[in-house]
Amino acid sequence: MTLNDLYSLLPTDVAQTLQLKDETTIPKLPEAQVIVIPLVREAVAPMLIRNNDVDDITDMPLAGKNRVLMIASKTKGVERRNGARILRTLGVGGRFPTNKTYIREDNIRDAYDLNTYVFGDSAKSAGGGSAIYSVHSAVLYSDAVSVQSRAESVMDQFRQGGISEDGGAFDVETKSASSNIFTTRYVIPGTLFIQTLVMTGRRMTATALDHLLLAIGLSGAYGGQTAVTGTNLRTHLAGIYWGRLERPVNAPKILLEQLAETRNAAEIRAGLEILFGQVYPGHCDSETLSGHLAGLVERFEQDDPELRQWYQAAKQQMADLFASWFVGNKEKKSAKAGRKG
Repeated sequence: MTLNDLYSLLPTDVAQTLQLKDETTIPKLPEAQVIVIPLVREAVAPMLIRNNDVDDITDMPLAGKNRVLMIASKTKGVERRNGARILRTLGVGGRFPTNKTYIREDNIRDAYDLNTYVFGDSAKSAGGGSAIYSVHSAVLYSDAVSVQSRAESVMDQFRQGGISEDGGAFDVETKSASSNIFTTRYVIPGTLFIQTLVMTGRRMTATALDHLLLAIGLSGAYGGQTAVTGTNLRTHLAGIYWGRLERPVNAPKILLEQLAETRNAAEIRAGLEILFGQVYPGHCDSETLSGHLAGLVERFEQDDPELRQWYQAAKQQMADLFASWFVGNKEKKSAKAGRKG
């Protein structure tokens, strides 16, 4: 199969009008469809993946090993921010900083956009009211789980605190050397994670799917301590698969139980392609999907007019959806009120 087979199944409209008194517009109701993109995330620089204990690594016993667990927001948050940057660059959205969206009835068309539709958002009314404007994410990220065990993936690094002005550890006030020793546990380069991105309900349009792929393709910085300036997590696409019903293989636990033992990203990607290709009726291999993504990145870099046109059309479509959904048709309501008077 080809990617065109998948794109032909995607909806062109994101909304439907219910036959209520005010003709309410809501997102299209879910249909039987699932699209899944399995990913291999490869640590290429030391990474911090911490839980509430600032000195420890988040882990979980799964499929016979105690593995490093990277919660979904660790990767989704970065790709969501990338999506907002894409919209800002093209001038079609991203008006508010992440997690700082303020909603009023007169700004809903600018506040929520294609990125909101793909990755979801939730904001309160700017007027101090109790209204919550919540949009469910069209793409669901699983947690990413390491292929290797924690013992193979984590290294301790010791560092001394309380360093004085001259660079030494001597404390002038106490007349003794500082005894502050800190332990930082980090995930070592070469650690591999598997993760699945699942889209259900026949909600993703062609532009929404391409926006998701482009946000993944532009991802760079993950897992920093206080700030990140480089790339330390590389993403390998293991194809894209679709059908009417979701299969158990989407769960990382099931995948880890069936994958062969290996530390090679290419071999894991090939194994994922076999597993998913066996259970989903529609599929496209990793080489084709990666080529499509590379083309999207190139078109974005070159400010391709057709790509910009797709985003402009999506901007209008999303503005109409969110304004009608959350605010309603003010013109019709005002007209009815006028007739009553």
